[in-house]
Amino acid sequence: MVIISYFNGWIILDKQSGITSRQAVTKISKILNIKKIGHGGTLDPMATGVLPIAVGEATKCISFIQNKSKKYSFVIKWGQKTDTDDSEGKILENSNVRPTKNQIFKIIKSFSGIIYQKPPVYSAIKINGDRSYNLARNNIFVEHQPRQVEIHQCILKKIINSDLAEFEVICGKGTYVRSLARDIAEKLNTKGHLISLRRHSVGDFGEKDTIFIDFFKEIIHSPSILKKMLPIEAALDDIPALALNEIEARKLKLGQKIQFNSLEFKNKFLIKHPNFQEFEKICAIRNNNLIALVKIETDLVKPKRIINIKIEGKYDVDRKE
Repeated sequence: MVIISYFNGWIILDKQSGITSRQAVTKISKILNIKKIGHGGTLDPMATGVLPIAVGEATKCISFIQNKSKKYSFVIKWGQKTDTDDSEGKILENSNVRPTKNQIFKIIKSFSGIIYQKPPVYSAIKINGDRSYNLARNNIFVEHQPRQVEIHQCILKKIINSDLAEFEVICGKGTYVRSLARDIAEKLNTKGHLISLRRHSVGDFGEKDTIFIDFFKEIIHSPSILKKMLPIEAALDDIPALALNEIEARKLKLGQKIQFNSLEFKNKFLIKHPNFQEFEKICAIRNNNLIALVKIETDLVKPKRIINIKIEGKYDVDRKE
């Protein structure tokens, strides 16, 4: 028996190739019959791997996931540039140049730290209210301006053959791996595009947490999904937690501000987090249950996101629907 709060938490999907992130979310929404659902960072249709899906009140914490670092492995095919920067696009240019391992080692360090990259034309960026990929499909191509992104680490994993090389990258928010593949090839005086992409982690969510759902099957049972649901707090492990007593928690749940210096457990919190003002949001908890995301300003604890969770008895995910 697995006991969970009703449909509030994280489903860490091992996304299969051939489906968009939005389609995956929509299908899980229908399976669980829940409308309040979203994902924590788009994966391309051809890509596989870790896709955090927030269900119910967990949707209020999506921004925390989107801001965390991500780890990918990817394979570049040398010699061809495509309009999508991956294998699903049309070939635009060819090159006979094939980089060696030593040549790759010489340039790969330039793709670490703060770098600038142009997003792919086929991307979800909005331009005057329309998605860039929708414009491109209608032969309206917009030249995106370079954007600053952070690459924590980019390494060559192996040379597969003269045409293919596998890389691994740990990167920050907003990084396009397709653009990274394209730019690595350009730096090596050749052309290149992505032929495979897998995401191994998003923050602390990794492959160990995932559930694989074959969305091309006709019937999918909800209990198998619910068994792997993680609590909302799983996305907030690196955020300070401020414990409240019953009266303080009740006021916060009503949207009221409370005096920080009057809190019963203030001193315990200060010992653990003397620089708490540096955090944009803090978890407010009661009996180890998340009740709100708060901001502490000028001695006031201000509720930013109230988490409304009701546990209405026990939900046995092994039961037959």
